Amino acid sequence: MKQLRDWWQALEQLLFRVASPCGLCREHPSLPLGACRVCLDSLAIGWEERKMNGYSCFSLFPYQGFGRDVIHHMKFQRGYEIATTLGLFLGLAAREEPKLAKVDVLVPVPLSQGRLEKRGFNQATILADTMKEVWKRPVCSNVLRTRETETQSGLSLTRRKHNLHGAFAMLPGFDFRNKYCLIVDDVITSGSTFYAVARLIEDYGGIPMGVFAARTEILRSDQDAEEL
Repeated sequence: MKQLRDWWQALEQLLFRVASPCGLCREHPSLPLGACRVCLDSLAIGWEERKMNGYSCFSLFPYQGFGRDVIHHMKFQRGYEIATTLGLFLGLAAREEPKLAKVDVLVPVPLSQGRLEKRGFNQATILADTMKEVWKRPVCSNVLRTRETETQSGLSLTRRKHNLHGAFAMLPGFDFRNKYCLIVDDVITSGSTFYAVARLIEDYGGIPMGVFAARTEILRSDQDAEEL
């Protein structure tokens, strides 16, 4: 009798499974992608490639309106579920992008120890770790931030570059030579942070590219990027 009851309960769960809540708003039932239709429509998702100093950078949605609110909630209100949901989006998008098929490793942009303790997690690491689950690319954590820096928002392009000078270093233990390295972060604005990590990876023989959840409208062309 117990076996029959257990079987019936398992069948009920399979047939009448309750959808998980949306990973972005936690209010509506989730679609298989991990978010509800309302949130997906509000993000205005549009996969886009930009060139940053000759490097290919891809992003998922504009950093405005609902997209901006989602990023802020993730970073400043311990939105771990948001990070995993956006990481799923990025992983699914990246594996369908032919130009990213040659990627060997994912490299999340590191946080300083102070910001890591304050936020509770590094959103870039969560994005990369979740991408790995659906895209099957290894994650390399050998890039570290060597010092606290000012928040990039509000700084001029010149101050952004100066702010990040010497802010990253490489730990031993990973051979970057001739490997395509996809730098992962939540938002690309001026590209200064990406460029600092990309140059470091190049110094160790790697070939950098970038992927981001959101993009701002500061850079609109290669000419703008060349001014960085």
